[in-house]
Amino acid sequence: MKRCPGKSRLGFTLVELLVVIAIIGVLVGLLLPAVQAAREAARRMSCTNNLKQIGLALQNYHSAMRAFPQSGVLGVGGTPNPQLPYHYTWCFAILPYIEQTTIYDATDKSIRVWGQPVVSHRVPSFLCPSDAGYKKASETHGISVTNYAGSEGYHWWREAWLGNWWNPPYLNDVGDTADFSGLFTIGRDMTMADITDGTSNTIVVAESESYGFKWGKGLWDRPPGSNTGKRRLRGGEAVFRSAFVFAPVCGEGAELGWYRFPDGNNRPGGCSWFRAGPHAFTPTYLTAWGPNNEWPGASSMHSGAINVARGDGSVSTIAANIDPVVWMIINGVADSKNPVAGKGIDEN
Repeated sequence: MKRCPGKSRLGFTLVELLVVIAIIGVLVGLLLPAVQAAREAARRMSCTNNLKQIGLALQNYHSAMRAFPQSGVLGVGGTPNPQLPYHYTWCFAILPYIEQTTIYDATDKSIRVWGQPVVSHRVPSFLCPSDAGYKKASETHGISVTNYAGSEGYHWWREAWLGNWWNPPYLNDVGDTADFSGLFTIGRDMTMADITDGTSNTIVVAESESYGFKWGKGLWDRPPGSNTGKRRLRGGEAVFRSAFVFAPVCGEGAELGWYRFPDGNNRPGGCSWFRAGPHAFTPTYLTAWGPNNEWPGASSMHSGAINVARGDGSVSTIAANIDPVVWMIINGVADSKNPVAGKGIDEN
């Protein structure tokens, strides 16, 4: 049968179809980065909202208790053995102030936290939406995770600086007057009056993603580096922050005389993790290791940035490659006598 002259052709030729597909592919390729950037911007905003809730919760806790919560509560004062393994954290203490009163009231504070339902209780306000790592208690030995850690300051204990040891040699000219402790330095009860550098100038909580970093160059190097390390692998070497269980290791346990794990077992001498990898660590960080540097430090899944909350409840974003000396300074509660501080260094 002959084709009628002038009859319109139906459909595309193969070449035309391939051209259309190619154009669509290019458009999708151009659009995808914009979509991903928009999604990350939304996740980062959600993260800052979480930190805002935590910052305000700390303010409300202080108003009610006339002090900020301790980083960890291992015992009850006045008992024959004040070092009983109670292991409640500052995250647990602020639960009533982030609309988690039910689980707080259901927890028996007169006994150790381990074995109680709160240990595995998942609180969305403690989780950064950009962290695609560990969030399920089934992956973390039955322990819930927080992506927000409290600042211990320079090291595990205040005397690390004031005793003029464990400090980088190039900062020895500071002497014994500056205190680089953080709001959640182990074994200290902090109040607003202790933040002599000013609450708006002092970082008290920062992000801590659920893998951790390694091999970064930071305060220990001469000169200090940009704090950028390599993200730890999922599984055996990952380190996550435990939300409600104070799980000590190294300076958090051995040097301070807390010789029991949260489950009541005696811990061996030296450094040892409470659980096999992924390892549980307390919901705190040290500024001796800067952002994205090593597992004791703060860390973030946001590219090139880390969100923080300050002592006045405000929230800001800090560049992940911040000068490690500046990072140490803006986390310290009482380092105003430090000759490096207050010289207009841009922390962003």
